[in-house]
Amino acid sequence: MPLKTMKDLLVQQLDELLAGERHITQVMPKLARAANSNRLRDAIESYQRQSKEHVGRLDPIFREMDLKPRKAEARGMKGLLEDCLRLAALDNAEAHVRDAAIIAVAQHVKHDVIAGYGCAKTWASLLGMHDAADELQRSLADERNADAELTRIAEDLNLAAVEAAV
Repeated sequence: MPLKTMKDLLVQQLDELLAGERHITQVMPKLARAANSNRLRDAIESYQRQSKEHVGRLDPIFREMDLKPRKAEARGMKGLLEDCLRLAALDNAEAHVRDAAIIAVAQHVKHDVIAGYGCAKTWASLLGMHDAADELQRSLADERNADAELTRIAEDLNLAAVEAAV
């Protein structure tokens, strides 16, 4: 699809967000199983449910635009999630260190999604699509809150990982 208008750009971003959220829902259960910390595991399971909610918010936006989502690949998100899976498979890593690595990649994923939702929300608002902008803002707020929660978890787990090495 050629990007001739801001609406075209918004549609492309929405396609990528949808593809990314679908990838996330597939990977999060594997990350949750790999997490040693119950707190981290619970957070990751929560993010999976949240991603499903985000997919549910994107579908009506496409309908509002009288469009069907395209099969976007979201190669960047796919790469980030492959990194998550690679780190989750580090059986020989100390549990706290593996948890710290999982948090780091999960935050990379969150930051990518935050950027996507931020852009899409702004563009929808500029295009007068205020209902869509409101829904995108809700998902953006969820992602920012999740990132902040991961930071709080990391502060505790990273300290435990360092102390375990001493």
